[in-house]
Amino acid sequence: MSDAIAALSDAMRNDAETLRVIGQNVANIETVAYRREIAVMRQNFDQVTDDARAALASPQQIETAIDLRPGTLKSTSETLHMALEGPGFFVVDTPQGEALTRRGDFRLDSEGRLVTQAGLSVLGEGGAIHLDGGAPQIAPDGSVRVNGEIVARMRIAQVASESQITPLGGDLYAAAQLPQGNDAARVRQGFLEASNVESVQEMVRLMETMRHFESVQRFVRGYDDMMGKAISELGKV
Repeated sequence: MSDAIAALSDAMRNDAETLRVIGQNVANIETVAYRREIAVMRQNFDQVTDDARAALASPQQIETAIDLRPGTLKSTSETLHMALEGPGFFVVDTPQGEALTRRGDFRLDSEGRLVTQAGLSVLGEGGAIHLDGGAPQIAPDGSVRVNGEIVARMRIAQVASESQITPLGGDLYAAAQLPQGNDAARVRQGFLEASNVESVQEMVRLMETMRHFESVQRFVRGYDDMMGKAISELGKV
């Protein structure tokens, strides 16, 4: 396979991956606290060479980054609904260890633990949060009061701005956590955070990617026709 065809093949694969990411974003536009994913193209310079032509022909690598911009907060007036105002994540317990989430449509399980919609325990500074004896009141600093007494304090994880956020599936993420500082997010009880996906932006990106994909397809067909004619003419010599 020629270098030209290999490069075009890489471009079409990357466009297909970009379309997958866009489709995923659009499908989750109504998902609570969903974080938009972005397909990022990066040149692969693992093998450094003095040949500039070889460097330009090296395959493009596509990576997925997480857009950490906050979504809009919407009031629900539900006692167990919570949103974070500012940077930070709720910490939950999973079978694989601790994970981070911005999704705050929590509920109580049969044992009175505060859990996610998937049944994962929401963690406080002392472990799983148990709520018994009345409706909880959540202060902006994460303090949980029941009947006027503090029974727990929610853990709000901070991550460095340059930290790589790794999706774990669903609304969960993994990242290196920092000690909680003065810039901790504030908890808003009775609110939920909306997705940060903007439908117009995704549609524009979708059209741009589709046009690029179709242009590469036409180029491949033209290149194939040109090579076919060249082979045919050479066969007559």
